Amino acid sequence: MKHKILFVDDDQNLLRGIKAMLHSRRKEWTCRFASSGEDAVKLIHKESFDAVVSDILMPGMNGVDFLKIVEKIQPATIRIILSGYSEIQTLLKSTTCAHQFISKPCQSKTLIETIQRLTKLRHILNNNEISTMVARLNSLPAIPDLYVKICTELEKKEPSLDRVGKFVEKDPGVSATILKVVNSAFFGFYNTISSPSHAVTLLGTEAVKGLVLGVHLLNKIDLSSLAGYSIDKLWDHSLQTGDFAKTIATMETTDKKFIGACYVAGILHDVGKFIFVTNMDTIYKPVLIEVRKTGGPISLSEKNKLGVGHAAIGAYLLGLWGFHEDIVSGVFNHHTPENSEEGLTVALVVHAANTLQHELYSPDSNFIFSQINMEWLTAQGFGDRLTEWQESCAKHIVNN
Repeated sequence: MKHKILFVDDDQNLLRGIKAMLHSRRKEWTCRFASSGEDAVKLIHKESFDAVVSDILMPGMNGVDFLKIVEKIQPATIRIILSGYSEIQTLLKSTTCAHQFISKPCQSKTLIETIQRLTKLRHILNNNEISTMVARLNSLPAIPDLYVKICTELEKKEPSLDRVGKFVEKDPGVSATILKVVNSAFFGFYNTISSPSHAVTLLGTEAVKGLVLGVHLLNKIDLSSLAGYSIDKLWDHSLQTGDFAKTIATMETTDKKFIGACYVAGILHDVGKFIFVTNMDTIYKPVLIEVRKTGGPISLSEKNKLGVGHAAIGAYLLGLWGFHEDIVSGVFNHHTPENSEEGLTVALVVHAANTLQHELYSPDSNFIFSQINMEWLTAQGFGDRLTEWQESCAKHIVNN
């Protein structure tokens, strides 16, 4: 089935360029073009679209107002901002009407991959329960400036990891975390890595983006509202789960992209909890009260009290911020790997890493933990691998 995409920009030259850029996709996509927000509104009243890509600063109706109308009339439509870096930075802080941004000028590969990735994630981005929960939150975290700078650099025709490293060096919190991670015994480098720029090249850009996001969310949390809840333990658990996920994936495959996706998804699997605890008084306190009363897993209490769990909220944020669909799906299904595809998946690896970390590491007293799904693990042919996974992960705890 062909996807239908609407592009909106008052720059006719840009629209002609997009039309030429997407000519190779004509068998997969039906594209419509509008030169103003007003014309685009007429089109969305007549036709349904899988995705809308809109400029922000246009005469008459601006892009934000247009995308708000799209959100109301066609809530299941993926909404993408295509605009200059400074415009994106200013406007994304005041609006949540877009699922993703792309900075101008953009490469055809970036535009195509963004649309493809987001259409695959529609079941998460447009889930009614998640949308209801997001509406209850005081706010979703704004995209960090450092994150945008890194993404913008990586979208260039000739991106520079050296420039990415220099961006990181200007943020003391992120620099310290990246150096701590890369110098841990887990990575096993003979010499101490003291340069954030060098660390970036060793960790890889997806891992760096994940750490930037984690540090940013940590900095947004009001520690005074977290009586009885250890955010430091949660972050330590997240980093350790990333290590375990990479260990398990490396034991089962030589696919570097898959191993990297498992590592990043492991670090970010509980990112939804960071979002929830920033809304502790209004959202999360009743959940923790129920957990302490019943002794059940926190994911079950989240479902009971909020209608949606931290896995779904975390996947929503990661999808919004442009992480690869394998990472988003891995986070979304880290408690329910049976809902992902069969075989060795990021969700299966992170599920195993998460439960093993809780078993092997000093348990976090915040709540009771979910158990590993042995039935699913066995059905996928990995039931007899669990003991080896556990032994390998335990070695990393001893070494660290």
